[in-house]
Amino acid sequence: MTAAAATLVPPATRHGPEPGPGKQAAGEPGTPAGRHVLLEQVITGLILFAPLVGTVVATVSLFGRGVTTTDVVLAVTFYLLTGFGLTAGYHRLFSHRSFTPARWLKITLAVTGSLAFEGSPLGWVANHRRHHAFTDRKGDPHSPYCYGKLPWSRARGAMHAHMGWLLEPQPLGNDRWVRDLRTDADLVTVSRLFPLFCVVSLGLPALIGWLVSGTLAAAVGGVVWGGLVRIFLLHQATFAVNSAGHIWGKRPYVTREADRSTNFAPLALLSLGDSWHNNHHSSPRLARHGVDRGQLDLTARLIWLFERFGAASAVHWPDPVALAARRKPLVVLAPKASEAARP
Repeated sequence: MTAAAATLVPPATRHGPEPGPGKQAAGEPGTPAGRHVLLEQVITGLILFAPLVGTVVATVSLFGRGVTTTDVVLAVTFYLLTGFGLTAGYHRLFSHRSFTPARWLKITLAVTGSLAFEGSPLGWVANHRRHHAFTDRKGDPHSPYCYGKLPWSRARGAMHAHMGWLLEPQPLGNDRWVRDLRTDADLVTVSRLFPLFCVVSLGLPALIGWLVSGTLAAAVGGVVWGGLVRIFLLHQATFAVNSAGHIWGKRPYVTREADRSTNFAPLALLSLGDSWHNNHHSSPRLARHGVDRGQLDLTARLIWLFERFGAASAVHWPDPVALAARRKPLVVLAPKASEAARP
């Protein structure tokens, strides 16, 4: 997720390669473009922090109304629905072509991913592909290693990688990264409807809560738990792959020299398998990120089910020989001379 890399506002001016000679970042202060960027930043801020407010409200309500079974079911159901839309759809399908879907599955994953409040398919994929092209180098939209090596610089870099980058204007040139997707009329249409899907993402849990219980309190609970709390948790899981997934964890597989992606096991469940980030960066096209024994990857299991029932084909599953070739050799420390001389 890495993910990725998430983009909350889809206009083309927010994405693309690093500005070269004659290019500039999107929008100078005081210009119409600059005011447009400011509006985008305000909208992004609302999308980022409104779920946090909803989570605080939900926490306070635990000491009053409490949480109902309907609230919990809505939160878990919509978390899985939208989370898999991101991991199986936005990430493994649209960004990396890990499998070939039936048309209905492609559209379903694009729509459910849009309900996650992390941007349109085209915008999300553009930033994620840029992340892979420039991982932990200049041009990476959310590397934690962009402010130096001092402790404060590292802390600032972690905050930038987690959420801060979303509030910064991005370079021009979005089309460079998603030219293949722009030829897909279905994805273009879903991307244009992203604002509508944001409304649906909050309105649908409210409607279901009201239909189940027939009360305004249940509808509000649906918005809070099935909407805002769910969005907040999914955002943090996505953002943590960008931050924690490049700072802590293990790096068992070979990646490019500057690439510091890691496998961050504590996030495996919430990220639905996307936190096996070093595995993914070593072999980006694989449909399974948790390639080693004991590595939980619910998204890979879902793709397997799609394949089993004929909705997915040409799935790029791990090849043991290829994995072995990319695995870092174990370093065995030679014994000291004094120890080697012992009987």
